[in-house]
Amino acid sequence: MADIAKAEIRRLTGAVEEAVTYPFLTKESGGYASRGADSGAAPGTSLTKTAQGAIRDLLGWRYRADDARGFLAALNKAMVLKQVDGHIEATWTARTFAVDADLGEVTGAQASIYERARLAVEHAVPLLDSLTALRPDADDESTESVRGIVRSALTELVLELSAVGGPRIQRVNEYFTRLLGVSRFDLDFFGEEAFRTLVGRPEDVKGVLGDLRDRFGLQRKLVLTVAGERTVTNFLILVDHTTSLFQTWVAQKPFIERGGTGDKFLGTQLVRLSQLLNVIVESVHEAYDAMDSVFFGAEERDVVEVELNGERITVAELLGWIEHFAAQEAPQLIRNSGKDGVIVVKATLEKLHDLVVAALKQSQCH
Repeated sequence: MADIAKAEIRRLTGAVEEAVTYPFLTKESGGYASRGADSGAAPGTSLTKTAQGAIRDLLGWRYRADDARGFLAALNKAMVLKQVDGHIEATWTARTFAVDADLGEVTGAQASIYERARLAVEHAVPLLDSLTALRPDADDESTESVRGIVRSALTELVLELSAVGGPRIQRVNEYFTRLLGVSRFDLDFFGEEAFRTLVGRPEDVKGVLGDLRDRFGLQRKLVLTVAGERTVTNFLILVDHTTSLFQTWVAQKPFIERGGTGDKFLGTQLVRLSQLLNVIVESVHEAYDAMDSVFFGAEERDVVEVELNGERITVAELLGWIEHFAAQEAPQLIRNSGKDGVIVVKATLEKLHDLVVAALKQSQCH
């Protein structure tokens, strides 16, 4: 029995020594509660993070305890209030993804093409639903299948164009490829013979609209009655709505896409900037967790210094500055000063970037 007890003690001792030698991250990470120099709040619990996730999903807003203004802005955008029979009814409107709801809107070129698409699809879908087959051998399952594909593509296209922060360029391109069979999305395409054919001969359209034509038999040679000609006309109008929207998309895309050559509109850019600021805040939280996991705790961060151009700042001060600026000061500057505020934010972020790079280089030297 004594030998068994000694063996068990040695096993437990070895496990403890291994845990001390190779430390594990044992506390929760990823909470949104601030832990920088500007706040003494503790990290979030599992219940807290669950609540924060629900707020983010429902309101499209990233939780911060000290941002009541952002919460109210997100709440106002997510809920539509109506007076019904003497009482107020609230209707929830889903957001595309989480952003700081108080920064940025769908404006400029994106708002223009979204409204164009919304109206076009509102007219196009009833035309699509009204189509009847002119082919005597048309199969009902086959025609309904292709009709459903066209309806889905048109509906999803409008939803994508409404995305706060700008649509995914590749996804919009893919919808037009699916609908029209096009593969060019540059302005030079407007001068090509293929484009002139697309616009001038809608009955020869390719893509799933071409499949729709073939399965329904929507060709003038199959028209026998006025009702049949009306059906073909409705199809041609449907194609025209889609090609017209495609032209608008190609023309406006440079003003929307990331890295495009066109002058950008403030509303869309502010949403993207807000997302980047949120990433910075999360990165600071992750840095705290990583430092804690290797026993570089809060007390040590308060005394370890970073030097840049003869000026010194502690690690805790630097991280607290970054978190406070990204979470509070930068959004406030942008709200109050617009483009001028963005210029100030850019200058400060460049300064913080230089300090972080200096800290990284100095840590590699020790």
